[in-house]
Amino acid sequence: MEATIRKDDGRRVTLILDGRLDTSVTHQTEKEVEPLFEYKNIEVVIDCSRLEYISSSGLRLLMAIDQRLCANHCDIYVKGLRDEVKDVFQTTGFVNLFKFK
Repeated sequence: MEATIRKDDGRRVTLILDGRLDTSVTHQTEKEVEPLFEYKNIEVVIDCSRLEYISSSGLRLLMAIDQRLCANHCDIYVKGLRDEVKDVFQTTGFVNLFKFK
């Protein structure tokens, strides 16, 4: 699992998730995304086009990211869900918790 933060411009940051977001990597990924929380009042896009799998611990991490960024008055969007990951979002109701691009 690799999490990359890319500043696109002064108003948008993209978090690219690449690989499998499961229990074995959630703690490390949490550390990798920590710099996101320095941003305020911007748009954050979570790019899941390279995300192959997400477990319940991965979903909890996304929810924690969303909560912290919302506290920073950021607009958060998810994009690029593969069918397998989209099924998990739909089954768990996470499609109702996020905005999608």
